[in-house]
Amino acid sequence: MTDLYAHDNERWIPGFEVDRRVVLAKMGPYQTIFERPNNFIKRFYHSVFNLPIEEWTLPVTPPKLGSFCSISVSVSISFQATVSFAREHSDQLETINDYIKRHYENLLKDSIDQELRSLESAEWLDIGTGGLEGSIEDLIHELLAIRNIQSRCRCTITSELFDFRKTGLEEELLSADPARKAIALRIIRKQRESKEQIARERHENELLEHELKLEHQERFLTLLKQETQIIRQRQEEEMEQVRGALKAEEDRELERIESIVRIKNKQLEHETELKDSELQSKLEEKKKHASAYDEVQIHLEKEIGLLAMEKQRLNLEDEINKTKRARSRGWVFGGLTGSKDDVSST
Repeated sequence: MTDLYAHDNERWIPGFEVDRRVVLAKMGPYQTIFERPNNFIKRFYHSVFNLPIEEWTLPVTPPKLGSFCSISVSVSISFQATVSFAREHSDQLETINDYIKRHYENLLKDSIDQELRSLESAEWLDIGTGGLEGSIEDLIHELLAIRNIQSRCRCTITSELFDFRKTGLEEELLSADPARKAIALRIIRKQRESKEQIARERHENELLEHELKLEHQERFLTLLKQETQIIRQRQEEEMEQVRGALKAEEDRELERIESIVRIKNKQLEHETELKDSELQSKLEEKKKHASAYDEVQIHLEKEIGLLAMEKQRLNLEDEINKTKRARSRGWVFGGLTGSKDDVSST
């Protein structure tokens, strides 16, 4: 019986040939068998036989492991006879694949049954049936290969375990068959361990879910904090931009006001200069007028003086004339001679 762990995971290469044929050359009591060549020309003493690839589902009876466990086994084989096998069984060339099935079915089934007995140890409940499946496949390959039959085998073992609370627990534990008792005990232990494992996994999942929830909340709070910080930073940047814009606007307004003030100052300076120039012109004009007035006044004063002198002269001349007239009349008054009319008039 093969160990459950003893399995080679390398892929079995059968070496099938789709168009494999053999030629039987028979002349009288003599005959020979050879593989049909590519450029074969058939003669009257030749008989050609196909060696096709056959699909074979081998019926296998699974072992009885009690009411706690149900086993099903499926074995499918693809096989092809080699030229050597055809030479060894030249009398079966027409139905060579049927001959292989009839002749080796019991051998393969007995070998498989022997391998399946390892399931009675209940170790497969812990390690699974993958190793046993591979061992059966390798065994079939070897059994057919040593007989010059190429093959590829696929073995599938499925098991179904039942809840011991729904089956006859006492019947299995009191069974005289040690395999059934061992299976029952192992299944009970396995189901208990499975439930404990499920409970542990559920608890671990709950803890993990709680941790994930806390981690998610922590990440959410971290993201919220980061987002708040980003928003605050963005608001500060926007406020800084607004301050900068306001400062720039204030600078532009201040510069505009200063420009206006400079322009006003220049205008005032210009107007002041114009007014000063105008005032200076007026002053100069006034000075000119004053100078002309002084000259006129002096001229007038001179005129007045001249007029006064002229009046005095005229008065004097008039006086002289009067004196002369008085003298001519014979009137003298106050040491002077003059007429009576002159005296009365005086």
